Amino acid sequence: MKACHPDLSGDDPETTNFCMFINEVYAVLSDPVQRMVYDEIHGYSLTAINPFFDDTAPRDHAFVDEFSCIGCKNCANVAPDVFQIEEDFGRARVCSQSGNPALIQEAIDTCPVDCIHWTSAAQISLLEDEMRRVERINVGLMLAGMGASSDVFRMACSRWEKRQSKVMEKVRVKMAKQKGSDQTDSWSDLWGKPKDYQNTDEEAKERAKRAAAAARRWREYSRRGADRPPTLKLPEALSSKDK
Repeated sequence: MKACHPDLSGDDPETTNFCMFINEVYAVLSDPVQRMVYDEIHGYSLTAINPFFDDTAPRDHAFVDEFSCIGCKNCANVAPDVFQIEEDFGRARVCSQSGNPALIQEAIDTCPVDCIHWTSAAQISLLEDEMRRVERINVGLMLAGMGASSDVFRMACSRWEKRQSKVMEKVRVKMAKQKGSDQTDSWSDLWGKPKDYQNTDEEAKERAKRAAAAARRWREYSRRGADRPPTLKLPEALSSKDK
């Protein structure tokens, strides 16, 4: 984080934007309400519902399954404000969720490989996080038969279930340790407090949208190597022989 500070990185606007983004992430995770939303979306809460099995959430976010995309550029021509073609891999990707829904639907209907989907904001958070983890190849190599295809929806859903299983196991261990002891926790301590922070559906929807946008931005920074250990040395880390 310190390496990205403008005082050390210079006047690079991209680095400054990344530093601002990290500050936003810290503000979210340090706020109890926002952290609760994050935990529920990603399966770290016992009261959470797997977003891929939640039929109550609106499907109002577009997502391109880049493992199926053949780079035909149809969606980018139909809705250029929403879809762009990545330079590195030659595949389409959603760059904005604020486009014309009618044009997005047209892009979905005319996609030759059906790789564009309507998803919920919570699903977008998980899908973007999953795409950040997997290795992709250029679409030209894929069409030539190189590289394996993956089901990103199944992978993201499975990762959520694994997180939830770990949380459940921690609760089982905690309850087992409490047997025979005088100290017991209330059910609210184990299962989490009621979702009284969601005063309205609009507030819940807005929080989910912010989480989805943050996941998309983090994936973009991650693709550029922002989540890798810094290669530069900070001033205080320089040894005497480096000076």
